[in-house]
This record gives sequence, structure tokens and C-alpha cells, in this order.
Amino acid sequence: MSLHSSPRGAMAAALLGCSVAWAQSNDQLPGFELERLETNTGRGTLLVGNGELMAPGGLSVNLLGHYQRAPLTLSDGGDQRLQIVRNRATSVFAASYGVLSWLELSAQVPFVVWQEGEPPTSVGLAPLSGQGVGTPLLQARLGLLSRRQRKPVDLSADLGVGLPLGNGLALAGDDGPRFHARVTMGTSLSIFQSSLEAGILFRPRIQIATSALEPASSGASSEVRIGAALATTGRGLRGELGLRAIIASQPAMEVLGGVRLPLLQGLDAFAMAGPGVGTAPGTPLFRVLAGVTFRSEPPPKLSYLDEHADRELQLTLATPTPDQREELVRPTPNWEIGVERSPTQAAVADNTPPQRPYQPGPQERLVLRGEVHFTQGNAELPGVVPLLDQATLRLAEQARVGTILIEGHADKEGGDASNMIVSLRRAQAVRRYLIDQGVPAARIRIRGFGADWPVSATPATEQERQLNRRAEILVITDAEDPLTTQAPIP
Repeated sequence: MSLHSSPRGAMAAALLGCSVAWAQSNDQLPGFELERLETNTGRGTLLVGNGELMAPGGLSVNLLGHYQRAPLTLSDGGDQRLQIVRNRATSVFAASYGVLSWLELSAQVPFVVWQEGEPPTSVGLAPLSGQGVGTPLLQARLGLLSRRQRKPVDLSADLGVGLPLGNGLALAGDDGPRFHARVTMGTSLSIFQSSLEAGILFRPRIQIATSALEPASSGASSEVRIGAALATTGRGLRGELGLRAIIASQPAMEVLGGVRLPLLQGLDAFAMAGPGVGTAPGTPLFRVLAGVTFRSEPPPKLSYLDEHADRELQLTLATPTPDQREELVRPTPNWEIGVERSPTQAAVADNTPPQRPYQPGPQERLVLRGEVHFTQGNAELPGVVPLLDQATLRLAEQARVGTILIEGHADKEGGDASNMIVSLRRAQAVRRYLIDQGVPAARIRIRGFGADWPVSATPATEQERQLNRRAEILVITDAEDPLTTQAPIP
């Protein structure tokens, strides 16, 4: 930014460029939102979402802090520079909630914790406030495409509003509301998750005091914002690299890289840092971010899973149509939800043999086999599951393309239909865990057996009944693969 002359009007014009609207004389900096960076809440990286919505009932909470170096510096075009904001520390509390399969709502509340710089009294303006509440943001994320439904990418649209409740004296709030709209797309590339976003921001023109120029009409200014991110997948230490850019009369760009480390089930810590380049106010020389994220999501409900939305569930609600592509998984017999009949009865009525658990064929090799157990009527995983982590590693080690087969089972406490649903949900919860670890969804197959294949046919204790409430995990590859079958490590 350039300070072309000493009068306040010329300084203000250099400060805010063409986004300025002039008001009557005043002795303080205009109230506007200096912060340029909006963090992502929900799925995706810290800077850019990946187009995927959280499952209904899922909750994500972020608490992070920023440090910025020299986000607002004025220059007269020569050697004189005035760092109005030399150092700035802010914090952000953000939360996101999955409402429906196609709708996610989020909110962010930033705070200016501390800022300092050279007092602008030398150019006739009053000092800034050191603390203040920033611009609260409310956003709705709408799902357009989903890889859960066999689409090539995840695609979502964000619509948001910034409320004019921030402290303008701390350069933390505009005089009116701001609005943004953007589209985000993401997909998986081997062990990486890539994402892109593009959108536009409308914000109020800023009223600047001056006695040198006449007032101008107020209105809104706009700027195009784009972003890109690349992150590694898995359950351990992960890396993230993100870019955010502004295309306007005063362009700017920030590049941030960092790591994300799991602490507990659902709780991650992260840290990122990187430089900023550009002339737009709010673009720092460099920025450092650190904080924690908590995320809790239930397994996707069975209500939006059928043979058309997700063939991987192999749940047939009417006459089944065998999928010839799934060679390693036998088709599921007809199952009418709400009708109490056993698989044997269904098989007799449909003239098909009863469904049986997987047995290796002559051209198949079982690389790993293990079980995950559940509590009565529950389909939630019991925290971190080492068996599933090992299954992910074993699948990645295969020289040939492998498949993970998940077979869900239930005890005999419920009816046949409810047991079948519970067994499918248990298999689905394991599938979600493996996908979060980076296993491609196309390499996972699931089946539900209800209570027809118990480990203990006449359980007498709770421990024996729990053996029947299980999901069996099998890693399968071609028989020509040189690796041998292994049991899971205890």
C-alpha cells in the first residue's frame, strides 16, 4: 500500500483503494474487518473444505489461535512506513453440525486478543483498540454430489453471512453485513485428499472521514476468492498444504503448510504457518495458526442407503438384481424390511440358497481375518480399533489389488428384520472407519447376516452374547499374491 501524501483523505484512499466510500470528517480509522482468512469447519483441511458434508447428527468443534505479523502497513511510496498493526493475535471458536444428508450448518466467532503497532496520530487518526469481538459468521453448506453415492467427486455449495457485530475500533467489524457464496469440490488421489474452492465475497464499502474530498455514495464492494488444498489421509500424523488467494483491485495470497496429529478418539491437534503476499489490507508478512479440533459422527443412517444410492451395502428391498462386478461377494437374498421371516424362509421363497459367510475360493487368498464386537443394540465402534488399523496396512501392502469384506452379525435379542438392520449398520460403521483411514470405498464390500450365524448358538452369559454381536473383517487378495495369511496382532 502507498501513502501518497500526508492528508488523511489521501492516506485513507491508499489504505483501502477502490473499496472506499467517503463520509464527513472524523478523527479515527474507519471501522472495517481487517481479517482476510476464513477457516474451514467440518470435513476437509483447515483452510479449504473437501465438498463432503458431515453425517446427520455429526458435530465438529474447532478452537484455534492466529498470530499475524504486520497485517496493516502504510507507505508513502518512499522510505517512510507506518505499521499501524505490527503484531496481531486472534482466536476463533467455530462449530459445524450435520442437520440432513444434504445440509450442514456452521458458525464462527473470532476475537482480537491483542494487537499493537505505531499510533496513527502522526497522520491525524486516533489509536486503535487492542481487543475486540470480530465478525461472527453463519453458514449453510449444501451437498450437491457425493462419492458415497458413487459420484466421481464430492461437491458442495456454501452460503454465508457475516453479522455487523464486530468491534470496528479494533479493525474487527464492518459497518454492515457481508455475504459470501462459494463452491467446493474434493476427491481422493491415492493417499492424498485434494480440494478446490471458488467464490465471491460482498462486503460494505467503508466510510472514511476526510475534509479533502466530497462524500460518495455508499454501496457494496466484491472480491473473488479461490482456494486449494492437498492433505494426506490416514489415522496417524497427517500433513496439510493450503492456498488462499483474493482477486480484486488489491490482490493477495497466503500459502500455509502444517501437520495434524490425533490425540484421542475424535480429537486432533494442528499447527500451520506460512507467508502472505499482496497489497490488500489484512495480508500479513506471515501467519501462524495452532489449535485443536473435536469431531464426532454417527455412522450414516440406513434410511438413505438402498440398492440405488449405495450398492456396496447390497441391501435389496425388492427383487434382487445380481451385480456381476462384485466377484468376491455373494449376493444378498431378498429381504423385505418390516416382515418377520428368516433368511432360510426367504431363500425357500426365492429359490436361492441361504446366505453363508465368506469362504476363500481357489483363486482367492485370505490375508487377514478378525472381529470387532459391539454392545447390545449398538452400532458404534468402541473408540480406536487396532484391528482396523492393521487391516488398512495389510491392504496397502498387497502387490495385487485387494478387497476388504465386512460381515455384520447380531444376537437373537430382536426380530429377524431388526437384527438384519443392526448387522448392516455395524458393517457400515466399520466401513466408515476404514474410509476415514484412507481406504478407497470401491475396495470395501459389506454384508449383513442378522442373527443367523452366531458364534455361540445357545449363549448363557453376556460375554457369549457379545461374541455374536460382531463385525468380521477379512482382507482378500488373489491367490497368486506371495503374502501369506496372518491373524490380527492382539
